[in-house]
Amino acid sequence: MGTIHGIATALLVILFLGVVWWAYHPRKKKDFDEAARLALDEDDQPQVDEREQNKRNEDNRHE
Repeated sequence: MGTIHGIATALLVILFLGVVWWAYHPRKKKDFDEAARLALDEDDQPQVDEREQNKRNEDNRHE
């Protein structure tokens, strides 16, 4: 039973190190920087007020 736990631990450590290597690899920096800016980029479309959207939905139901 101890051997199985040791093998499982070793595999999980290797998996963890692989994920860390992938995440911090210099080639991924551009992709992650771009993803980090997505929330801050302005949308081209104007935001619609939730009350205005609900009113539009109600008007469309009555037609």
